[in-house]
Amino acid sequence: MKNQALRKILGRLVRAFSVSFWVMFISFTIIRLTPGDPATARLGVEAGKAATDALRKQLKLDVNPIQQFFSYTNGLFHGDLGISLQTGRPVLDIVKSTLPVTLTLILLSTAAAVIISIPIGTYIGWSGKSSSVYAFRTLTSIILATPNFFIAMIGILFFSVRVNWAPVFGYTPQFPGNLKYLWLPVAVNTLIMTAVVSRVLSSSVLETKGEEFVETGIIRGVGRIRFFWFYILKPSLAPTVVLLSYMMGTMLGATVILETIFTLPGIGREMIGAVLTSDYPVVQGILLFFGFITVALSFTGDLIAFWLDRRVKI
Repeated sequence: MKNQALRKILGRLVRAFSVSFWVMFISFTIIRLTPGDPATARLGVEAGKAATDALRKQLKLDVNPIQQFFSYTNGLFHGDLGISLQTGRPVLDIVKSTLPVTLTLILLSTAAAVIISIPIGTYIGWSGKSSSVYAFRTLTSIILATPNFFIAMIGILFFSVRVNWAPVFGYTPQFPGNLKYLWLPVAVNTLIMTAVVSRVLSSSVLETKGEEFVETGIIRGVGRIRFFWFYILKPSLAPTVVLLSYMMGTMLGATVILETIFTLPGIGREMIGAVLTSDYPVVQGILLFFGFITVALSFTGDLIAFWLDRRVKI
C-alpha cells in the first residue's frame, strides 16, 4: 500500500514537470503568434525601419523563433528569465517585486474563506433544515452570479468613499501597513470563495452522513469530538481541499481585475502591461511562474486530500 502510494506520488511529480514544460512551450509560442512588435511598441510607429531593425537586433529578436526558444531554455537552466524589452529590468526582479502582493492577496483570502466556510458548510450539511438550506443556496447563488468587479466597486463606494475605511489607491509593501490597502480586495475575494467552498463542503458533509462508516461510529459510541473530526469533517474536507488548490491556481490570473480596480502592484497587473507592449520575456516569465505555482498547488492539494481520505485517488 505504501509502495503503491509512493509510486503514484512519483508519477504525479513527473506529470507536474511535464505540465510545467508544456506551459513554458505554449506560452513561448502563443506570445510570438500574437499581433505586435516589441521594437515598434518601444520606439513608436513614427520610428524608421532602420531604427526598428537595429533595436530588434539589439533585443535578439532578429533570429528565428527556434533559436530564440533554445536560447530562452538555456537561460532558464542557469536561472535567467531574461530582460524586459521595455524597461531593461531582469524579469526575475520584476517577479520578485510583484508576486508577493498577489500571493498575499490569495493567501489571506483563502485563509479567511476556510475559517468562515468550515462552520457554515458543516452546519448546513449536517442540520439539513430546509429553510436554512434554501436561504443558504439562495444567498450563495446571488454572490456567485454577481461579477467580482461589481462587488469590488460597491465595496469602494461604501468603504472608501462613504466611511473612508480603505484607501482608494496606493500601496505599502511593509507588513502590517499593507493590510490597510489589502483588506478590502481580500474581503471581495473571500466573499466569492466562501460561497463556492461552503457549498461544496455542505454537499460533501451531506453525502458523508449517508456512509456506512458513520453509522458504525454512532453504534460504537465514539466520542462527540472524535466522531465529528474523523467520521464527518475529515473525509468531507478532501474534495474541498482539492477545490481550494484549484481555485488558488486560477486566482493567480483572476486577481488582475482586483489589482487593476484597487491599483495594487501585483503580478497579474504587470502581465497585462507586458502583453499590451509585447514584452516577450516578462510575459513568458510570469506565465512560467503561474504554471509552476498552479502545478505545485494542485499536487499539494491532492496529497492533503489523500491524507484526509485514503479513498481519494492521487
